[in-house]
Amino acid sequence: MTHLIPTTAVVIGLLMALINLVRRKWMVNVVCLSIQYLCVFVLYPKSEGIYPALIKLIVGLMISLIIYLTILSTEAIHREKVNFRLSVGEVFRALSGLFFILLVVLAAPWINEEIFTKSSTLIIIFSFGLILLGLLQLGSKVEPLYIIIGLLTFLSGFELLYGSLEFSAILEALFAAVNLILAIAGAFFIIKDWESEKT
Repeated sequence: MTHLIPTTAVVIGLLMALINLVRRKWMVNVVCLSIQYLCVFVLYPKSEGIYPALIKLIVGLMISLIIYLTILSTEAIHREKVNFRLSVGEVFRALSGLFFILLVVLAAPWINEEIFTKSSTLIIIFSFGLILLGLLQLGSKVEPLYIIIGLLTFLSGFELLYGSLEFSAILEALFAAVNLILAIAGAFFIIKDWESEKT
């Protein structure tokens, strides 16, 4: 029972990252990003208390809100009808993402035993999964929204892995600032891309 909640958080978090990699529906992507931050909160080590994990959640929800309000206020991305059919590119990204997740799941016990002995296997699976899916998204999409989501996904995985190894209040503050700056920069580029399309 004690491992049920963390395991569920890993599965849901990786599924949200995979959906962000595959689908290009901005509302779905923002919701998935929010849920992904919630899963990071569940998995984040609580050895230094709940506050560092809570900061991750608050910053993550603020980032999602910044992106959502930017798109909503500028109508930078028009609402699209829900289409459950996958294109060839989406199928390719889905298979690539599933391959990386499977690779991480298989390699996680060895990584836990040989390299990151202070981390748990679940944290290694989740953090490396987010890192790889974030990098895959950065390499497969060119729109500002999805590049920012890819960067934020990568950073979430890195922060989770680092947090499981060592705690530093200064670095936690730096990570929070970097994430917020990325969200603001992402909002700027979303607006700029929208304005360039209008002219």
